[in-house]
Amino acid sequence: MTISDVRFIDINKRKVLKGTRYLLLGNGEDIFDKQHKTRLENALAMNEPLSKAYYLKEQLRQIWSQPTKDMAEKVLDDWIRQAEQSKIAQLQKMAVIVKTYKKGILAWYDCHLSTGKVEGINNKIKVMKRNAYGFRDERYFTLRLYALHNCRITRNVG
Repeated sequence: MTISDVRFIDINKRKVLKGTRYLLLGNGEDIFDKQHKTRLENALAMNEPLSKAYYLKEQLRQIWSQPTKDMAEKVLDDWIRQAEQSKIAQLQKMAVIVKTYKKGILAWYDCHLSTGKVEGINNKIKVMKRNAYGFRDERYFTLRLYALHNCRITRNVG
């Protein structure tokens, strides 16, 4: 086997992997198109670490479908164990992070709240701050923030 042959194999692998990012990152259960499914399966068959990472990602998603906190904790502990044993540095690092935030992740079962809305509001405020470069009046900036979120303004604002 010559260097050109090895290079040709590598080029074929790249062709298979090209354009599979959204298939890999998306919800595996939502892929209904046979062509997309086949493409994903080929990409996973060609790259073992990628395959391991993909299946662990899908397994991690299963936490949210568990009926009880105890069952979710078992799934999460199993995921952490598998990620630590995967011999993939990124997954091992992720296992440490998930272990650190395990209590917070499982707290979702106590009260099904999401921080999505708060994060969205914070993002809007950051964008406004970037766009507000040069505002000299802090009160005007505060009023713009209230207007951004359709808030009622009370007398003692500012």
